[in-house]
Amino acid sequence: MRRNALRLAGNVCLLAAALGLTVPVAAGTATAEPARTGRAAAAALPQFRSVRLPISGTFTGPSEQIALRGTLDVSVITLPNAAGGGTAQIISSLDDTSGTGATSGGRYDLVGAHRDDLPFSAAATTTLKVRPSFLLISPVVPPNPVVPPNPIQPVTVSVTVSSTGVIGAVTATVGTPAP
Repeated sequence: MRRNALRLAGNVCLLAAALGLTVPVAAGTATAEPARTGRAAAAALPQFRSVRLPISGTFTGPSEQIALRGTLDVSVITLPNAAGGGTAQIISSLDDTSGTGATSGGRYDLVGAHRDDLPFSAAATTTLKVRPSFLLISPVVPPNPVVPPNPIQPVTVSVTVSSTGVIGAVTATVGTPAP
């Protein structure tokens, strides 16, 4: 009995679908949006790119030089304007990143994520550079401390964006960048 009910329900669905395809639609005015061509069509589409970058290098911490090693995840989203240019959002987050103090030999943990919103040019390819803030957790901490971690900016992230929002190279360096 149940099998017959399922078969009947299936047949009714097929009949309804067939009628929907053959019954004429009520007359009305339908207008299509004009097709976009050229640069305006490409400019309206957001672009996205995500990369995982190994990072290593030395930077100056609050009390000593720290040799850093780990991974930086960078996601870039561009929102282009119709006339070119627009806004890029760069999200940087550390993954399994630590450092070793040059003097103390102590292990530092680095954690955090940072988001930056920057404009990019409508005239040419733009290289965006950001210095995200992360937290440095000190290796020497007394029992039950109330010590906030130190915000630091040891990494410079560079992203190349074209005038239409296409994302090119994404790189990261450790240490103070050259001017």
